[in-house]
Parts: sequence; C-alpha cells; structure tokens
Amino acid sequence: MTKKAEKIERALQRMVFRHQCMDLEKMEPEVLEREEKYKEKLRKSAAKIRDWLKDHDDHRGSGGKAVKSNITDNESAKMATSKGVIQGYVGVASVDKKNQVIVGAEAYGQGSESNLLIPVVESIQANFEKIGDPEVLEKTKVVADSGYHSEKNLEYLYNENIDAYVADNRFRKRDPRFVTAERYKDLPSYHFATRSGGKRLFRPEHFTFADDLSHAICPAGKKLYRSGSKVRVKDYLAYKFKGAKRDCLPCHLRRECLRKPEKTEIRQVAYFSGKKRTGKERFTEKMKRKIDTTIGRAIYGMRLAVGEPPFAHIRSTMGLDRFSLRGKKKVSTQWNLFCVVHNLKKVHTYGAVAS
Repeated sequence: MTKKAEKIERALQRMVFRHQCMDLEKMEPEVLEREEKYKEKLRKSAAKIRDWLKDHDDHRGSGGKAVKSNITDNESAKMATSKGVIQGYVGVASVDKKNQVIVGAEAYGQGSESNLLIPVVESIQANFEKIGDPEVLEKTKVVADSGYHSEKNLEYLYNENIDAYVADNRFRKRDPRFVTAERYKDLPSYHFATRSGGKRLFRPEHFTFADDLSHAICPAGKKLYRSGSKVRVKDYLAYKFKGAKRDCLPCHLRRECLRKPEKTEIRQVAYFSGKKRTGKERFTEKMKRKIDTTIGRAIYGMRLAVGEPPFAHIRSTMGLDRFSLRGKKKVSTQWNLFCVVHNLKKVHTYGAVAS
C-alpha cells in the first residue's frame, strides 16, 4: 500500500509538471476541467491510503511474509477460484461421518489451507470439551485432503496420537485403480519446467529406481549408476545416481534432461529415502505407507461422501454462495450461523432416531 500511495503521488507530480509546461500554451477549458477532476481524485486516493497506513500493519501470509494488503478488508486474502482470483475468505468445516453434523467451523483470510489443520483439530477438541467429551480425538479418525498435507501437520497428528489419514498431492497417481485414468497420468515432458528460466526438464519421478537402489533407469531407457549412499541433501538422506558419458552425450533427450546441455555432460539425480540424516523417518513417508494400504484408501475414500455434502447443502440449498460481510470476526460469525442452521436441519431429520 505504501508503494501504491507513492505511485499515485508520482502520477500527481507528473500531471502538475505537465500542466506547468502547458501554462505557456493555450489549453481548452473542458480539458483543463477534466484534468483538475482527475488530479483531485488522485489526491483523495493517496490521502486515503496514507490515513489507512497510520493504523494498520503488514498483513502476514501463512509463511510469515508480508502479502498484498487490501484497504477495504485487510483480513481477507487473494484466492484462486473457478471464476478467477478473488479477494475473500475460505470457510472451513469439520464434519461428523454418521449424520454429517458440522462439529467445527471457522472462516480464514488466507488462500492456502496447509497451516489450518492444527487450529481445526484444536477447535474440534475445544467444542467437544464443552459438551463433556474431552477424549473425542482418541476414538476418532481424522481425514483431510491434500490441501492440509505438510510435514508439520503430520508431525502434530503423530505426536498427539491422532488416527489421521491425510492425502499428499501424489496420492491418486500411486493408486493402482487409476493407472489407466488419463487425468492421473504423468504429462509429457514439455509440461514440466524448472524455476530457472522455465526450461523443461525431467524430474526424479520420471526415473525408475531399482528396489535395492543399485541403479536407476532414465526416461530414455539408459542406466544410471549409484554415486553416493545416504548423502545429506537439505537435511535428508538421499541416494545419488549419475549417467554414463557414452549414454548421455549422444542422447536425443538431452535438452529435456539437462539444464545446460551444451556444458553439462551427464545427468545426475537423487532418490530421497524419506529419512532425516539423524536416521528418523519423515512423517510424510509414514503417512504414505498408512494411506496407501487397502484400509487406508477405503477410509480416505469416505471423505468425499462425508465432507463435501454439507458444503453443497449450505451453498446450493441454503444459498450462501458468497460472504456478504467484512472482517474475519463478522465473516466467521456468518459462516458459523449457516453451519448452525445446517446442523438444526440434521437434528430435525435424525434427532429422534439418534436419541
């Protein structure tokens, strides 16, 4: 916002300078009037931002860095939706499997949900403590989609002894039932790009690693030989592999495999074992083994039938397709109000049977 105010003020200075230059020339009255109105509009915009900055600090994102602020509602955030990027809030809800009663709800002004799992679980615990059931999480399975997947979240769930099933973004690709599904197949190599210059490169998942990690096979079908075991890479243990010059130099896929094919002779790739250099296994690997089992996939598969219908009911039947208030407190109150009405409908339907 400070940069925006400075930009408006620079535009004003340019207009004043232009008007000073035009004073020597004859200027049409209607042009002068239009310019003066625009100058006044810019002055008010700059003053509004400056006044707002006196009472507001940076809006911090989930990573702790300052994100773009919004004068109208600084607690909201930019979010990617099916209708483009909007400024708003995300409504989060925890749903009971038996009757789809919402047991926890809150609205958050952030686009990413990865750091919301812990506060959501804590809100469930707090709500059930109020009704005399403090041990609810000890007898409950917690299921969440890949948007809530992070090493920190999985570590929290593990340390709290919560039976959780949280999918990662490669979960469907590992499911044998989706091997022939087009939407879960790996895209051609030209769809993959590195962050440096947008050059298209094969990634480690395009390589096939032997079960004993003695070698790897590249996308061209050539063998890469192991060049290091249990090497420390970003605090995690990895096995390194490199190709042979006789295979890499004449390869027709060099430009899709090497960032600088004219300088680099061979391709090297690392396979992460999932363990830290201390020997401890990452919680991500623990969750992969757990959720990839037949039981794990069956439990996670229930999420779609349990968690999604309440959102459809609130949006389509009850008509809340957008929040109409501003500020996190007001938006969260509005979201909770609709969740309460949803629950009342469930009580009306299932209350006598459940009791």
